[in-house]
Amino acid sequence: MLMRNQVFARAIFSLATVVLLSLLAAPIAYGKPSNGQELGIRLTDLSASKTITLSDSITLEFTVINSGSSPVGIFTQLGMGYQGGVILHVLRQDGSEIQKPILFHDTLLESDVMNKNNYTQLIPDHFIGMQQTFKVSELVTKPGHYKLLAEYHSPIETKYAQIENFFGIERKSIVSNQVVLIVRP
Repeated sequence: MLMRNQVFARAIFSLATVVLLSLLAAPIAYGKPSNGQELGIRLTDLSASKTITLSDSITLEFTVINSGSSPVGIFTQLGMGYQGGVILHVLRQDGSEIQKPILFHDTLLESDVMNKNNYTQLIPDHFIGMQQTFKVSELVTKPGHYKLLAEYHSPIETKYAQIENFFGIERKSIVSNQVVLIVRP
């Protein structure tokens, strides 16, 4: 009887693992903008392993997408933090945000803001993005179940933009889909 229960438990665990991995590997729709905004942002975990510990690293891809029907001006120098335009949030299972052990903030230089080569018209169905690798211990301090989400908020005021129809700091932030992060002991 004990052997049958162990086999059954292993089968259930294997099935649950396959279901979880298939859900994590499935394409995730990016956060659709609301209030008539044209941009969306998608967060993707590019890490090979879905079982991670505090000593591991994960690679995330941040993609800003024009889901509208007309071109949108965008600042192309994406970076982390409020000056970079892409903010990574780490949430507990209940949805409350945790304080990350390390805060990621790139610096925005005035020369970058004034350089017209750092602006582009993002045409419909096109995107711009970046990949960033993080040590798990830079995001959380202990094992557990977490959710990651990205926020895009232009660091540039429209009056400084070197392009038309610019998605400036005056517009509301755009929030991505959530990515599940399970950190094992």
